Amino acid sequence: MTETSGFALPLSSLLPVMNNKQQLVALYPDVANIPAAEIFSLLRYWKEIGFFERLPALSLMLRVEAPATIPVDLDTRLPASRIVLCIPESVCADKEVQTRLQHFVLRGFQVVVDDFASQIGLAWEDTRIIGVDCAAGLPFFIKPWLTRLSGVPHWAKNIADATQLDEAGAAGFKLFSGDYAFNPPAANKTSDGSARTRLLKLLGLVSRDAESRELEELFKQDTTLSFMLFKLVSSAAFAQTVRVSSFGQAINLLGRRQLQRWLQLLLYARQQENGGGLNPLMPRAAFRASMMEMICRKQGANKDQLDGAFMVGMFSLLDKLFGSELEEVLQPLNLSEDVLAALLNKSGQLGRQLQLTEYADRPQAASLNTLLQGAGLDADGYYDCMINAYVWVNQVCQDM
Repeated sequence: MTETSGFALPLSSLLPVMNNKQQLVALYPDVANIPAAEIFSLLRYWKEIGFFERLPALSLMLRVEAPATIPVDLDTRLPASRIVLCIPESVCADKEVQTRLQHFVLRGFQVVVDDFASQIGLAWEDTRIIGVDCAAGLPFFIKPWLTRLSGVPHWAKNIADATQLDEAGAAGFKLFSGDYAFNPPAANKTSDGSARTRLLKLLGLVSRDAESRELEELFKQDTTLSFMLFKLVSSAAFAQTVRVSSFGQAINLLGRRQLQRWLQLLLYARQQENGGGLNPLMPRAAFRASMMEMICRKQGANKDQLDGAFMVGMFSLLDKLFGSELEEVLQPLNLSEDVLAALLNKSGQLGRQLQLTEYADRPQAASLNTLLQGAGLDADGYYDCMINAYVWVNQVCQDM
């Protein structure tokens, strides 16, 4: 940990919270092993480095085990409208806790009654939003509560797979978190092999700087790819004022480097089969790609090294996407030895950075401190990289 503003900076991962279209709507710090006083110091530090300005549309869902530890003047230190206090239901029956929660509600904070498990009555009569642990599946008693407490976005946590995600959405939940993205439905793993082949071939053509004519021919063979290309160059992210009238014009407007990166994203985009929402793997892959690039940027990498780091992050989930061994999926691509070593063996500097990136948006299953050292990064740099990575994830979720 580093010393910042007079305190030792604790390390936390930031877990994504998604809506029913799998767009990023909130971040959930994993602060389970951080003392309460350090948690609020960490939040002030995030404010100082521009967390709320850089991620203006996102909420921060903060788990607080003991409401008595929350500073009563928290609204003067942090933007109340951006903080959601997640309080365990087990403490919400206490009258002093209820008085304290009402105090924060009046000052603009939202309160989620977390780990909700009531089957009959509410522990706190003013309960509006609930968070439910779905690690063991959707609780049998929860649907009547979602109906009774309707009109607000309730949160399903620790969703393990695509089946649980569908069940939670059907029950009425609007916010979702967990490892479900890494356990996609079996149908996704085998869908449209010809489209996969075209995308991989396109990536190969772009990486060897093939002529635009060759790229155009492949785009013309795939209606979905064509639509995504034109949608991309028309998006706010590229602020194009020119009307696009041809494939060649679209490719030139985008540029080869951006085309390569967005084709990598489209590997995930075109697998979506959930009613128009994003494939849950896409924002996770986008986070890994951007986080890897940001880490390398901190270390003074050149353009080719940045592209390699981005590619490692993006391709690290292709085995989940296609349901095949990663080595098999990567075989058609002519990747450099350091990229392959990072992806297949977690070796080399890129491999160590990938290990850190894999834990940065998940509960801490390993020591972040050790992983930071291996990746050649300090805590300040880590948080800066992570926030910038989520800026790009948020952009991806809006534009795709």
